[in-house]
Amino acid sequence: MTGRHTVRRSLVVSGVMASLLVGLFSIRVAAEMTAAAQPPPAPPVSMDSLKTALTAEQARGAALQAELDDLLTVTDQLTAALSSTEGEVKVDGLTAKELKARLKAAEAKLKTVNQLLKEAQRRLTALGVAPVKTPRPASGGGGGTTATPTPTPPVAAAGFDIRVSVVSGGVLVTWTTCAVSGFDSYALVRSSDSEVHYPPEDNDTVVAHLPSQSTTSFVDAAPAGSQWYRLYCLTKTGGEIKTAARSSVVRVNVP
Repeated sequence: MTGRHTVRRSLVVSGVMASLLVGLFSIRVAAEMTAAAQPPPAPPVSMDSLKTALTAEQARGAALQAELDDLLTVTDQLTAALSSTEGEVKVDGLTAKELKARLKAAEAKLKTVNQLLKEAQRRLTALGVAPVKTPRPASGGGGGTTATPTPTPPVAAAGFDIRVSVVSGGVLVTWTTCAVSGFDSYALVRSSDSEVHYPPEDNDTVVAHLPSQSTTSFVDAAPAGSQWYRLYCLTKTGGEIKTAARSSVVRVNVP
C-alpha cells in the first residue's frame, strides 16, 4: 500500500509540474505573439529636439503671418489709391470748371479795361494831349517788371495840320508844309480806329512815305468804312529818325 501511495504521489507531482511548465510555456508564447503584433516602439526623443522643432514651427507661423499682413497692406493701399484717384478726377473736373469761369470773368474785365482805355485816349486826342501808353515789362532777368517809358511825340506844329475828303480815287489828304530843319519825310498813317500811331501799331497802316518837304497832298485808296488819318513830320539827326510834329487825327467815312 505504501508503495502505491508513493507512486501516486510522484505521478501527481509530475503532472502538476508538467502543467506548470505547459502554462509557463503558453504564457511566454502569448507574450511573444503580443509583442510581435504591437508596432515598433518610437525612438527616444530628447527635450532639445522638441524645443528646436517647436521653435522652427513658431518661426514658420510668424513668417506666414507676416506675408499675410503684407498682402492685406497691399490690398489696403490699392483700395486707398483707387479712392484717391477717383477723388482727384472729380476735384480736377471741378477745378477746371472754376478756372474756365474765372478765365471768362478775367477776359470780360480785360475787355472793359481796354474799352475804357480807348475812350480815355480818344478824349486825350480830342484835347490835343498825347495818348497814354500801356506800360510793358522790361526784358531781361530782373525778377520784377518795370514800366518802359513811352516818349511823348511833340504836339502839332503851328499851322501844321491835315484835311481829308472823299474823291473818286479814294481819300484826298492835304496838309500845310512842315517848316522844320533837318526834314526827312512825311509819314501818312491810316487806322481803323482813332488810335493812330507812328511807328504803326495794331490797326495802323503807313499809306505813304513822302520824302519831299514841298509835297502837301496824297490820295489814298482807302477801304470802305470809317477811317482815321494822321500825318507825321519826321526829321533826321545824327542818323536817327524822330517825329518833329504831328497833325491831329481826322476821321472820314469812305462809301
